[in-house]
Amino acid sequence: MANQITKEDLAKNLGEILGEAETRIPGGKNSLVAGAALLGLAALTITYFLGRRIGRLKSTTVEIRRI
Repeated sequence: MANQITKEDLAKNLGEILGEAETRIPGGKNSLVAGAALLGLAALTITYFLGRRIGRLKSTTVEIRRI
């Protein structure tokens, strides 16, 4: 009869695999969050400066002269 796989065998092997992944990429989530925050900040900065430029192009300049 073939050897049956038990819950303990699965838990042990899964623990080994996850342990290897944690040692290979320490703090992977932290760098992902930092990258997303940096990308968001860059997008906001670009949007701000493009909005300022478009606002300048569309605004009317009124000149008042004294007679």
